[in-house]
Amino acid sequence: FFFSFIFPSFTHHHKTYTSLLHVFKFIMPATGLPKLPLVCLKTADFKDTKEVVKGKNTVIDFWTTKCTRCPDALDKLDGMAQDPKYKDVQFISICCDKLDGARNIIEKDEDLRWQNIHHYFMDKEDKETAKKLLGFKQVPFYVVLDEEGNIKQSGGGKQVDFDDVPGIVRPATPPPSPSKTSQNKEDSFDDLGLDDSFILDFSNKQGGVTRDGSSPVQVIDESLFDNDDF
Repeated sequence: FFFSFIFPSFTHHHKTYTSLLHVFKFIMPATGLPKLPLVCLKTADFKDTKEVVKGKNTVIDFWTTKCTRCPDALDKLDGMAQDPKYKDVQFISICCDKLDGARNIIEKDEDLRWQNIHHYFMDKEDKETAKKLLGFKQVPFYVVLDEEGNIKQSGGGKQVDFDDVPGIVRPATPPPSPSKTSQNKEDSFDDLGLDDSFILDFSNKQGGVTRDGSSPVQVIDESLFDNDDF
């Protein structure tokens, strides 16, 4: 009686738990890039997403031929790829809708467009998988990865901080300026290289206190600084 009561309940909850795992797998954004097939638009070689980012800090741009904003986004990435501070970062574009359309756009001019970016194609079925696993619904969509293949950032242009990309070369921090330490009057006289006889004579003439006293020269005859009217 005990097992006949418990086992059906366990089986029911186990199926529910398994179903929830399957759902969360597609709802929660991935922490690593899923392995999906790609075609290199330059060589027509077959690759996969894991292969092309292995061991490299990478920025991926998912785009489509119908996207009106995507060419401008690729212009921006191509400019970044030429910037010395991104010399340790590779930039990849993945077109997700039409292979021939992507080639026509990239080869629009005599010279290939966006030559500092590695271009790939992903078919529609794999695009749908990528959308579910990476959590994107519109393009351009960016995925930023470190050398270990961990996703550090993802999202649209407003969600990604391109100044916080792994591998970016940051400007050297200038050394702190030396703090200004207060110096007493005696130190300032020493810095000028004045001997004691000069200081003593000057102090006596101005009615001040000499270095043998409790304070340095403080009283100066203001008539020394009178100016003629003009």
